[in-house]
Amino acid sequence: MDDIKKSIIFDLPVSYKNIKIYPAIVRDYNRFMAYSECLSLEKNSIPDPKIISMTELEYLYYLYQIDEKPYLIWFDRVLSICLRDNEKEFENIAESAKRYKLDDKRKPFFTINGEKYTAKDFAEIKKIICMQNDLELPDENISKEVRDSLEKAKLYKNKTGDEKLATLEDYIVSLAILTGWNFDYIYDMTIRKFTRCLKRMDLYIHYKIFLAASMSGMVEFKDKSFIKHWLNGLDSNTYKDVSVDLSTVQDKISFESAKQ
Repeated sequence: MDDIKKSIIFDLPVSYKNIKIYPAIVRDYNRFMAYSECLSLEKNSIPDPKIISMTELEYLYYLYQIDEKPYLIWFDRVLSICLRDNEKEFENIAESAKRYKLDDKRKPFFTINGEKYTAKDFAEIKKIICMQNDLELPDENISKEVRDSLEKAKLYKNKTGDEKLATLEDYIVSLAILTGWNFDYIYDMTIRKFTRCLKRMDLYIHYKIFLAASMSGMVEFKDKSFIKHWLNGLDSNTYKDVSVDLSTVQDKISFESAKQ
């Protein structure tokens, strides 16, 4: 795990069995993000013991067999992006389905360079790809119903806001303007570094604004902890802007009870 973390920090490929898994780059951002949906499926939220008992690879194969979304082929497209050393093997998209087969026990597997990869390998490869590209997986500590509600709240907030959401092109241009980096350099950045640069840029700008306002004496923040240094850890709470802190809810309930 330490070797994986070191590789991720320095954008190096992670070796697994006979392959090297590379982080996706900005040039492939749209393709990668579209296909990577196959890595965030929530099979355990489906109230069917048969599906819950399946491995993730079995579930992808099952969905492919019943003509649902072609997640199995999408996983193949993710591999085509991340396995640069095996690029020729993935050139023929029509051959993708042939890479996935069933063994004598009717368990799915796939092959790369003639080597067999099982459901266990799929889980390990998925974990590496998600870590390399900062992919957020569903938080199963929160029920799916609650997560769905929070996602709807985020979508509603974005739609009702006065500002339009920036496009990928807007983010690339903004980063180029503020850093002086040329476009080709940004195109070849890993997605992980690109998104983290954007987050740090946003934190840095806001930190300077709030700090200058505070030191000017013209603005006073009641909560002194409001101004957080731009090098603080990045917030991992996806729903922070649309969820209410539990203590706030409890305080409100207590206040309402006291009025009755």
